[in-house]
Amino acid sequence: MSNVDLILLGLVYEQSRSAYEMQKHIDYRNLSSWVKISTPSIYKNVKKLEEKGYLIGESVRDSKMPERTIYAITEGGKDYFHQLMRKAACSNVNILFEFNAVVANLNKLEKNEAIQLIHDIKTQICVSYEQMQQMQKQRESIPLVGRTIIEQQLKVLESLKNWVNSFEKEFTLVGSAKTGEIDDSSIE
Repeated sequence: MSNVDLILLGLVYEQSRSAYEMQKHIDYRNLSSWVKISTPSIYKNVKKLEEKGYLIGESVRDSKMPERTIYAITEGGKDYFHQLMRKAACSNVNILFEFNAVVANLNKLEKNEAIQLIHDIKTQICVSYEQMQQMQKQRESIPLVGRTIIEQQLKVLESLKNWVNSFEKEFTLVGSAKTGEIDDSSIE
């Protein structure tokens, strides 16, 4: 299942758009912070969706502007959109944080270096929280579905702030960063 397809079909479900307009809308809504989606994947997936018959493109020229393709969703695209929505809603919730790769390896470092990395993670969580608060203030008038995602992200970041504060305190109290290493020899 492709969340990128789901986002793109949702944008075109609202109204016909060019791939460039989709990319700008994704940037404006800050969707790339919540769903793994990049500019190259937008253009690649739009072409793929058109090839599969889920989108239909029409070339248009506006005055002196270069020709562009405006995409509309087909009936098959609407069916696929609904199928993706159901599948995504019933999928396991993955909780993935890039910094967990760092946390998983802290016991391999000297304590001071490990504590500094925990502090760096804490700083980034706080920066993300502040950015999300700013976004919430700037986007007070957006539809409920957008506001609720911002609220969700704020609550996750609040939980992460509590977690990292607790983890930092506990880790600092441990005599050595290497304490608590897992013995991998028993794993078959």
